[in-house]
Amino acid sequence: MSRIVNKSKFLKGKSKRFTAGVAGVLTLSLVAAVGVLAASLNLQDRAVLAGVNYPSTPSWDVCVGDVNNDGNEDFHVSLHMKNSGPLYQSNGDGTFARIATNISPRPTPGFAKNSYVDRHACAMADVDQNGLLDVYNAAGRWATNKLKDEGINNELWLQTAPGVYEDAATEAGVGEECSRGRFPVFADFNGDGWVDMFLGAQYERADSADVCNNLPDSPTNEQSKIFINRGLNSYGDWAGFSIASEYNVSQKNTGNRFAISWDENNDGRPDLLTQAFANNRPYFYRNNGTSFTEMSRAGTKRFPLMNGATTGDVNGDGYTDVVFADNNGFAWMRGTATGVSTSVNRIASLPSSQRAWGVAVGDINGDGVTDIYGLIRAATAGSANPDDIVYVGQAGGTFVAHAAPSAGGDANDVEAVFVNGRAQFVVLNGGNDEKAAPGPVQLISWVEN
Repeated sequence: MSRIVNKSKFLKGKSKRFTAGVAGVLTLSLVAAVGVLAASLNLQDRAVLAGVNYPSTPSWDVCVGDVNNDGNEDFHVSLHMKNSGPLYQSNGDGTFARIATNISPRPTPGFAKNSYVDRHACAMADVDQNGLLDVYNAAGRWATNKLKDEGINNELWLQTAPGVYEDAATEAGVGEECSRGRFPVFADFNGDGWVDMFLGAQYERADSADVCNNLPDSPTNEQSKIFINRGLNSYGDWAGFSIASEYNVSQKNTGNRFAISWDENNDGRPDLLTQAFANNRPYFYRNNGTSFTEMSRAGTKRFPLMNGATTGDVNGDGYTDVVFADNNGFAWMRGTATGVSTSVNRIASLPSSQRAWGVAVGDINGDGVTDIYGLIRAATAGSANPDDIVYVGQAGGTFVAHAAPSAGGDANDVEAVFVNGRAQFVVLNGGNDEKAAPGPVQLISWVEN
């Protein structure tokens, strides 16, 4: 997959302002375009050294949080179908240890040997306010449109004591036997102090034999939805979740590709940005306190076409920006006191043979400036997995592009995990266990030369 080319072959763009550095490095203006870089000497794949050894694994999503409250971030990898999902705890020295082997097992304990969970994306939050992070995995219905009984439904792994997890999805009201679950996200949408959840779903199949079609809550049972956290009951026990139809997110396929939440207009209420499919305009749900108003596809605040997105403070002004990947490359939209500007600031463009697929943000080199990890996949299915690019932020608002170490498989997901004050990037190259080729889990970090 690694491609080393002469610097004169970089793709031409609207701006040619760049200065060549060491091999594999370019200084970029915010509108520069780049082609294929040689591997950077400053980036290292530390996965195996750090105790994360998945050389060829179908995967779907990675979520990050401090599960043991030691100040270091840990991460969970949601692996697809026949693969158990590992939860890795930071040792505080740059290495990780796999813990909680009962989380996301294969197959589900107590059920038939083929009771594999059609596991998709994950999210972490302390849903029951016991001081310990919990893990949620959304699940699909297999290609055969199975009803998600207790053996294969969504998973809510409650951390009942440090390092002890119990699946309580059905009991908590988020098992969702009929939904083709995709991307979840946690946020306190109604402002009552308890974290709520959005669950994205792919639209129901046209299956006349589907038992879900004849249930009393059809077709709501197969749609994307918001679950409101019910807090404690009269006995002081956590009461789980209930569906909140007033927060209408029933548009077809919303949350199928990604879902992120942040307070976009700084009014104290978390809003929601979700995507149906790659290279589409996302849905943007403005939180009114008791309901949502969809503003992007309705035309009030139109976001551009995207493949993947995240949030972060790119320019250091204290406001949250939106960083995204599209078919042209990577870009960001500036956050302001009253909301995100829909003007696009292009970070870099890619050759037509590549697609920007996902992004993550974090300070990889410890200089206090936000850096951006650009996850790249081939434009043509079955082609070699292109090298990803880390865009290292500079104080003047430019970026230096560093090519990440090569990996096989197909680009899947990336998230930043903070280790001793610096970001390292957990990169999934595992495709999805269906049409895309599996590949390794990488842990990309910065090394000084």
